Amino acid sequence: MGSSILPLLFFLMVTINSAYAEQQHRHELMEPILTEYYWRSVLPQTPIPATIEQLLHSAGNPKYSFQVERAPTVFISYKSAATEYQIQNDSNAQLFFLKDGINPGTKLVLDLTGITSAPPFLSLKDSLAAPFSSGKLFEILGLFSIQSDSLEAAAVRRALAECEEPPLDGESKRCVTSVESMLEFVQAELGGGDVRIVETAVAGGGIVWGRQEYTVGPAGPRLLRAKAVVSCHLEPYPRALYYCHKTEHIEVYKVQLLVSDDGTAVDAIMSCHIDTSAWNPRYIGFRMLKVKPGTEPICHFMPQGNLIFTLLSKKAI
Repeated sequence: MGSSILPLLFFLMVTINSAYAEQQHRHELMEPILTEYYWRSVLPQTPIPATIEQLLHSAGNPKYSFQVERAPTVFISYKSAATEYQIQNDSNAQLFFLKDGINPGTKLVLDLTGITSAPPFLSLKDSLAAPFSSGKLFEILGLFSIQSDSLEAAAVRRALAECEEPPLDGESKRCVTSVESMLEFVQAELGGGDVRIVETAVAGGGIVWGRQEYTVGPAGPRLLRAKAVVSCHLEPYPRALYYCHKTEHIEVYKVQLLVSDDGTAVDAIMSCHIDTSAWNPRYIGFRMLKVKPGTEPICHFMPQGNLIFTLLSKKAI
């Protein structure tokens, strides 16, 4: 009799496992839909940017390529001194300019490529449960099968350190691995009103690749009259991770850039930090532009994939 029960038990186990797998698959399919619904309930007048849409629907390709050279360190670590290696090799180092150096017809050689391969966002539940601190570094590396002496491990270590670094006076920050956490921070910092999102984008869609020569369009920089600004920078990490922060004394501009080779138009976003007096004197922006803290506004273009949430009127976009 025992032998006759075994096939039945095996059948039941297979059925239960199949049902569980099907339930998990349905959950994965529903998660982006529920997140989009949540977005529209919180920011009904704000379309979901293409970058976020991509991260919501990338669950089928969770492997991350760790584009370490695209790390946004230069845009967030104002207390850090630049290294010679960073100056020579960080593609973002070439994105710094003085405010009066961007005018109609100005020729620029830029690499506006952002992180082009990223895993999906976690659900809010998984985000809250997942380990996320330097003290749990080895647990995180083990969770994603990352060798402790690899470039990927170095990227994880740096991202955690940047997230844990105390903010500057007047700055607020949060690292987020879910859309819900991102919107919670944005709402807390910007409050109610018409929240809009701007990001560097190719006119008509598409991606800019690599280092190219651009010409500033005839309109030059156009100031967005923002009451408040939250910038969110995509970090190299095994899950979608944005470093979001609100800083004071910042101006945001839209600049049309035309690719010299074929005339492709890129609507680029440029941030200008007006008060840099509290920054490290050897910060990379100062070294690239050969200026001192608090003397001149430091401006930089935003690579694709970086988001700026603004509180402003539609006429200002």
